[in-house]
Amino acid sequence: MMNDLEVEKLYRLGRTLGNGTFAVVRQAKCLRDSTKWAIKIIKRHALSLDDEESLKMEIAILSQVVHPNIISIKEVFYCVDNVFLVTELMTGGELFDRIVTKDHYSEREAKLALSDIVIAVHYCHTNNIVHR
Repeated sequence: MMNDLEVEKLYRLGRTLGNGTFAVVRQAKCLRDSTKWAIKIIKRHALSLDDEESLKMEIAILSQVVHPNIISIKEVFYCVDNVFLVTELMTGGELFDRIVTKDHYSEREAKLALSDIVIAVHYCHTNNIVHR
């Protein structure tokens, strides 16, 4: 099992992109090739046994899916204090935030956004994956 500091020798962590109950997502730069990624940092001590199983399932699912509307996973580091999920960096922001900040959301824009979501969910369902 790696030490958290070893991950920081591979990636330079940047600004926080989001926070959750057990995790924080930060922008990161790979020091080997300067590519940009998102790293979800999950606090291991905060996870229940059920949470750990859910995390393992999330990692297994993200490792097997390949779809333009679903983030890809690059690598996972299991460390003493945290689990680091290195994923594709999405820079468009949250859909909810876009809807709230726009004065008017046209039917065409809504149709395109919903279409992308439905296509991704259909792909998941076709591969026996249920999104909750």
